[in-house]
Amino acid sequence: MFYIMENIFYICGVNLKRLFMKTNFLLPHGFRKWGWSILGIAFILIFYSVYFESELSFFDWKVFAVYSNHLLSEVQYFTWISNNVQDEISALLVIIGGLFVAFSKEKIEDEMVAKIRTESLVWATYVNYIVLAFCLIFFYGMSFLTLLLCNMFTILGFFIFRFQWKMFQSNKLTEYD
Repeated sequence: MFYIMENIFYICGVNLKRLFMKTNFLLPHGFRKWGWSILGIAFILIFYSVYFESELSFFDWKVFAVYSNHLLSEVQYFTWISNNVQDEISALLVIIGGLFVAFSKEKIEDEMVAKIRTESLVWATYVNYIVLAFCLIFFYGMSFLTLLLCNMFTILGFFIFRFQWKMFQSNKLTEYD
């Protein structure tokens, strides 16, 4: 049966191996610039929130909440609430920008770059969970929850740092040759 399907796809001009075996899920190279720009905007919003200890009133919106539990109010399910969404937008921008930077192709994407990318991702995962284990042992209460919140983004940060550093070293090494 598979042989018949393979011949039908062959006649239609579809290469099954290319269709099902494609493992390159990287974004085009141009996404990197957009990612850095998005990260810049996100860090400006985060800096404003932390430095001035306030949020911009522009972000006071009515939003749909599946679950809402504010300190002095009752638990609400599936309802519209008033909320300042600056922190949520900042977090989404960090995630989107980080993914754009981390997973966009290099100008020349070869086996060496793929090897550096894979090693950097493994290294970032190890470091991220070592840091998390350290925090589990030595931080408690709200400080732990704050660190746990930051830990959502550190794996992307560690990966970007390690990958860019290794690419810099690789490029520097090839310049000397």
